[in-house]
Amino acid sequence: MTHATPRPIMAGGSDSGMRLTFGVLNAIAGLIVLLGVLVLAQPRYWALDLPAAAIGIVQWVSAVGLLAKRRWGLRALTIAAWLSFVLGLAVVFLVVLTMVFLRGVHGSYGMAALVVSGLVVALLVPYIVVVPALELLWLKRRQSERSS
Repeated sequence: MTHATPRPIMAGGSDSGMRLTFGVLNAIAGLIVLLGVLVLAQPRYWALDLPAAAIGIVQWVSAVGLLAKRRWGLRALTIAAWLSFVLGLAVVFLVVLTMVFLRGVHGSYGMAALVVSGLVVALLVPYIVVVPALELLWLKRRQSERSS
C-alpha cells in the first residue's frame, strides 16, 4: 500500500480549477470593495474612492477574464493581484495610522473610532491583502512550473 505524499494547498488543483477559484474570489472581493466604499462609506472622499474604485474594477475585469477563460485572464489576474496587494497594504497602513492618531489626540474619547477602524481593517485584510498574496504565489508557482 502506497501513501500519497501531502502537497501544499496551492500546489494541487488544475489550472482551470484555480482560475475558477480566483475568478469567483475576485468577483466577490471587487463587489465588496465597490459596495463597501462607494455605497456604504459616507461622505465621499476622492482619496479613498479612487483607489477603491481602481481595486474593484480591476478585480472585476480579472474575474471576467478568468471565468470566461480568455487569454488575457492571467495577465488581468497579475495586474489585479499586484494592484490590490500594494493599494491594500497602503489602505491598511493609513487606517492603522489614523487609529494611532485618533488615540493620541482624543485619548479614551477616541475609543469608538478605534473600534470602528479596527473592524474596517479586520474586514478589509482578507480581500485586499491575503487573497492577492495567494494569487501572486500561485502565479509565481505556475510560472516556475512552466519554465522548468
